Amino acid sequence: MTGRPRQPKKSEKIEVRLSHEEKSALQSLARRQGRTISTIVRDLLADHLKGVLQAEQQPSIRERTAMILKPVATHPRKLAAALAASLGLGVLVLPTAVADPVKVELQGDFQRTGDAYKEQHRFNSTMAVEPGVPGTFVTATPESDVPGYRIELTVTPDEGDRLLIDVSIYRGLEGDDLIAHPVLTAESGKEARIHVGDDAESYEIALKVGDS
Repeated sequence: MTGRPRQPKKSEKIEVRLSHEEKSALQSLARRQGRTISTIVRDLLADHLKGVLQAEQQPSIRERTAMILKPVATHPRKLAAALAASLGLGVLVLPTAVADPVKVELQGDFQRTGDAYKEQHRFNSTMAVEPGVPGTFVTATPESDVPGYRIELTVTPDEGDRLLIDVSIYRGLEGDDLIAHPVLTAESGKEARIHVGDDAESYEIALKVGDS
């Protein structure tokens, strides 16, 4: 009698050997950012793997984008979009060196109300994200039964000065408990607002995206 085949684990654990100085620096960084060490290491590894995969794919598109890169340096996005359309490339994702990071200003007001408690957590932060590449912001709430919140957002240029902003709001620092996933459009440099929830749980975020 054969047993059932083992299902693959949802996650795996690896050991990483660090010097005492490296471990202390990592612990200090985690405390300053209000994140867990596991989250920091996992994000760094994911970014590294993503960069390696993008670098491996780059030679396959180098020939098709060669004529785009030079004019883009002087006339960024509009000219790039026109050239991409003429070459039949569809939506062009510019290399990191060409697509400048954009500044995202975040203001949040999260409230939770129960029979015997009322919590309010506010935050104000500025981050720089590359167009089309997800950026992550985490905020800890040590006095709450919720360890914190995680916000992931992707900014993609749309028509004219308009931007497409894809936002995921998670309960917890690991990004496992999704609260809401709004997608909105906004003009560069102008504030856009997100409000989700009800009387028991309310999540409000003000966003302003502009060139850094």
